[in-house]
Amino acid sequence: MSGGTVTAAGLDNLDVIDAQVLVGLWLLTAGGIAATVSVAWRTHRHRVLWAISTGLVAVLLALIASADTVNAHYAYWPTIGDARQALTGDRQWRSVEKLSALKPAVRQKAARDGMVVKIHLPADRADGFAATTNIAYLPPQYFSDATARFPVVYLFHGTPGRAEDWFHAGRAAREGRTVADAGRPAILVAAQMSRSWTDDPECVDGIKEKVESHLLQQVIPTVDATLRTQADRAGRIFAGMSAGGYCALNLGLRHRNLVATIIDLSGDTVPTHAGGAIVLFGRHNPQAQALVAANSPATYTASLPPGPATRVWLDSGASDKTIVREMSTLAPTLTIEGLRVSWRVRPGGHTYHVWTAALHEALPWALGANPPRRPGSRPGP
Repeated sequence: MSGGTVTAAGLDNLDVIDAQVLVGLWLLTAGGIAATVSVAWRTHRHRVLWAISTGLVAVLLALIASADTVNAHYAYWPTIGDARQALTGDRQWRSVEKLSALKPAVRQKAARDGMVVKIHLPADRADGFAATTNIAYLPPQYFSDATARFPVVYLFHGTPGRAEDWFHAGRAAREGRTVADAGRPAILVAAQMSRSWTDDPECVDGIKEKVESHLLQQVIPTVDATLRTQADRAGRIFAGMSAGGYCALNLGLRHRNLVATIIDLSGDTVPTHAGGAIVLFGRHNPQAQALVAANSPATYTASLPPGPATRVWLDSGASDKTIVREMSTLAPTLTIEGLRVSWRVRPGGHTYHVWTAALHEALPWALGANPPRRPGSRPGP
């Protein structure tokens, strides 16, 4: 039994986006194709089934290798465990309601490593949401000090995407543990910011979904009421990648009275809905154009109203040319408006390879520590 457990754990930890794994899969595929050709060349009629079976194995290997090549490019499921857990509903994470009934051994482990929990929200019909599940990392200190309160980092996912992505591809629990071990513990909450994986509401109050209202009136109050948070603007950080980066930037700038720090990882500076931003607010809505402008940091940052001191971390891959160009304009504008801006560019494109490296630097900075520098990270141009 123990041997089987060790084997299963080893498979779960297998890094399937590692170059050696990819090379191995393609070599197996090549071997399968070669075996199929060899069998088909030599086979007699009574061995046709053998040739077909060999060919099917080669096709299966090719499909697996192709899928993992795409997966490795985006770093979406870094390990077999990430893929298995995501595809089976992430049952490894407890509901927050069960925290009070943790067994002593489980609580002791949480006091060493922290714990990922699910926070279930009921349907929010007024804002267009069915029941949703938000994912939160609680640092070890949450369990070792029952009176302590913690800042909250709200993590916004991309499109297509869901909250769980931050804890598989984004490695949020790992980064939460790192800053906790460095004496900067924080609660990390990945909020579900759309009705489905492929939905693209851009985090605005549109005609179908009022994402901004849902976040401010449902998610944040629920988190503050459920967990021991530092429930003030100094204790709130908005962070996101891709469409979630735009979300963090736009909502953070629009609500500086609620949040003090913004982390934008490869987010555009305008809403980029596939059907055109105006679709979000209704083509026949006379206020649509004004609403698009009011949700476009590229448009309104040059005339921001006075507000409390706000820090902004901008980050992108060097080959993500559109984002680099947009941030080249945004960064100095925000600085002129009196915001404290840190802008980094690093090797890579629009993938989790960039975003995990960026979060490793940005999270300590957001929590008041000196950020570590990852290889290739440099100030924006």
